[in-house]
Amino acid sequence: MNTYETELRHAADIAREVGEYQRRAQKEIGRIHIKEDSSPVTEVDTTCENIIYRALSRAFPEDGFFGEEGGIRAGTSGRRWIVDPIDGTRPYIRGIPTYSTLIALEDHGEITVGVVNLPALGECYTARLGGGAFCNDTPISVSNTSSLEAAMGAFLGTVETAREPRGKKLFSLMEHIDYPYGFMDAYTYMAVASGKLDLAVGMIDFPWDRASAAIIVKEAGGKCTDSLNKETIYGDTFILSNKKIHPEIVPYLK
Repeated sequence: MNTYETELRHAADIAREVGEYQRRAQKEIGRIHIKEDSSPVTEVDTTCENIIYRALSRAFPEDGFFGEEGGIRAGTSGRRWIVDPIDGTRPYIRGIPTYSTLIALEDHGEITVGVVNLPALGECYTARLGGGAFCNDTPISVSNTSSLEAAMGAFLGTVETAREPRGKKLFSLMEHIDYPYGFMDAYTYMAVASGKLDLAVGMIDFPWDRASAAIIVKEAGGKCTDSLNKETIYGDTFILSNKKIHPEIVPYLK
């Protein structure tokens, strides 16, 4: 049985290496392009993804690759690495320290390894299937909040979905928690994993935004599902919680 220790070690080392490059390159970011979804991409984004792809290809040549900037490269192993080289490009451009590098391994449809490295904060979150979740090698766990009305959460997509039925459902949920907090990219999801937040909901993010968070939150004792309560990173909505309040959250978003 694969414990994924080797895969996690490689992914974490690569993420830290890329993080060091990001901090150096931030002084001269270079050209900024606007993608079709109106999000920015820099030369640093593409360089980082290329570094990650080459490193993972050397270590695991039979694995596939699914990157935000470069798309899908097929493999033969039934596994693929899901990567966001810079999650939070806008914060990165503006010098806000919540940007990160996300690397996850999907093995025959199951996320088994996750790394979220926040170089500006000096925090690297890691998890492997069955191995627990950690920040800088210190174990982390989700909160113990047991009711929605006492919960603190963060939400992505409130503006973009405000006029849609699912956006109205999201606002209904927000009205029933203790305090809705601003969304800060993958750092928000790690705040759920480490017990700082009790829940987070992403309405407009992508699989590469979700994959690492899914395994880290799960291994920290939490739960991640879509609006139908299915454990997937490919649904219309991404719901993360400390598990205790998950049954209260899902009905608002169905």
